[in-house]
Amino acid sequence: IYMFVWMAKFGAAYGVRTGIHVGVDVIVNLLEPRWRKLVVMFGLFGGALFTFVVGTMGAKFVYGMAQTDQVSPDLEVPSWLVYLCVPLGSYLMCFRFLQVAWHYWRTGELPHHDETDIEGLETESPAFTGGIKQ
Repeated sequence: IYMFVWMAKFGAAYGVRTGIHVGVDVIVNLLEPRWRKLVVMFGLFGGALFTFVVGTMGAKFVYGMAQTDQVSPDLEVPSWLVYLCVPLGSYLMCFRFLQVAWHYWRTGELPHHDETDIEGLETESPAFTGGIKQ
């Protein structure tokens, strides 16, 4: 379960960078471009602020945990190592929010995940004919 938590925290940061997080942008897309840009920037900075606060609170928790001799019962490692994913993952996610905000401010483009794009898949193979020669 520890690795799942680590994977979730770092996966969330990856999701911010690549634009695969679920977003409800129906109303935002109806706004005129100037207002849309302000609303999107507000959302990105709000995400950065939230993840920074979570990272800071997590860092304080990990620091306090490091002052104890508490050990994880499953891995038998210091507990602070297990909980280190919270500040590290949150600060990485904060960085990704700021990175996306900077890119959006300069270019006006948000990262967009194309569900049909599969890396390494070539589409030049002929269609399957069921093994029958034509």
